[in-house]
Amino acid sequence: MFSTRTFIAAGAFAVALTASPVGADSLESAANDLCEKVKSCSLAELNQQDLTPEMKAMLEPMLQNMCAAMREGIREVPVEHDLYDPAVACMRSMAGLSCSEFNNGSTVETPECVKYRDMAEKAYGGS
Repeated sequence: MFSTRTFIAAGAFAVALTASPVGADSLESAANDLCEKVKSCSLAELNQQDLTPEMKAMLEPMLQNMCAAMREGIREVPVEHDLYDPAVACMRSMAGLSCSEFNNGSTVETPECVKYRDMAEKAYGGS
């Protein structure tokens, strides 16, 4: 069954990645690809759900606008930043997942994203 939380979490993950201090250009492209994938899967699932028209009317605009909102959050930092390539690889790996893989929360964290998370935590003293 569809988990709205899975798609919201994936969208939030994309925003969190772009809010980290890494570059734009390829990063922006990768983030946009991921966001469009999450949006597409979310809209497809939303249309298959037995939701009230009011609930659909509330969720659809949010999904339609999430990529534009995400793009506004990308900060430009030099491409030479140590986290630039791992962040791009993480988002590209997630964009390559199928919608069914997004529905299975255990596969949303790709090896590329684990590497990025570990590097970011080490670089910024995260938990």
